[in-house]
Amino acid sequence: MTPAELLRRMDLNMWEMFRDTVRMARGGELYETPQLTLAFSPHGTTFHNMVMVRDAVRAETLYAAIRDFHTRRGAPFSVWTRAHADADIEAALRARGFAEFTSMPGMALLADPGTRCEPPGLDIRPAVDDRGRRDYLHVTAQAYATYDAPVAYAEDVFASIESVCAPHIQGFLGYVNGAPVAAAAVYVTHGVAGIGWVGTLPTHRGHRYAEAVTWAALREGLRRGAGFANLQASPMGRPVYERMGFVTPTRYRVLVGEV
Repeated sequence: MTPAELLRRMDLNMWEMFRDTVRMARGGELYETPQLTLAFSPHGTTFHNMVMVRDAVRAETLYAAIRDFHTRRGAPFSVWTRAHADADIEAALRARGFAEFTSMPGMALLADPGTRCEPPGLDIRPAVDDRGRRDYLHVTAQAYATYDAPVAYAEDVFASIESVCAPHIQGFLGYVNGAPVAAAAVYVTHGVAGIGWVGTLPTHRGHRYAEAVTWAALREGLRRGAGFANLQASPMGRPVYERMGFVTPTRYRVLVGEV
């Protein structure tokens, strides 16, 4: 792949992963134009009710779409831009007073290095039934509370078995003494193993459990034919993924402001 091809496939996989999150969530809604994907979830925060910029777009077109989709619902929102492609609209947003809420490293692992991560006492299993779905929900709700994500949002996202087990999605759970403590999922699209919803219970962090379940998800994606792995790192996740061998070809900026 050329660098441009890599970035394009990373973008496509990321967009599809977040589309699926909204599509499968209870009460989730999507609105799309050729340039934008707008998402809404009843319990979504500023971060979750995203506007993903997918192509060049006029600022007024963007603002009008937000007013029609988010503002009329009274919903908080954020605009996600790509460091490698959206300089013009990002400059327009910043000129209007938008500020950076967070910046997510867009990371890729281009080949499996064969690393083994097998923390003592951790039993890794795929989520394939309603118990797995409920265990995944339990881990995610507690793990993402660190970032102020409401429990109700996790309950909506993981309301159906398809959220963790579908033809292109597979969640994995790590258990200690029979109790779920860590989770990670793979979304295989566009020939890419997209890694998402990685988390560990706050009481069990520091044992490399998240890394172990991420390897399980990643290798399942490669087994299903993906050419490389892709993810958008959280502040806690970034050092873990760097240790695993991920590189950072780009960043996705999350901007907040008023329209």
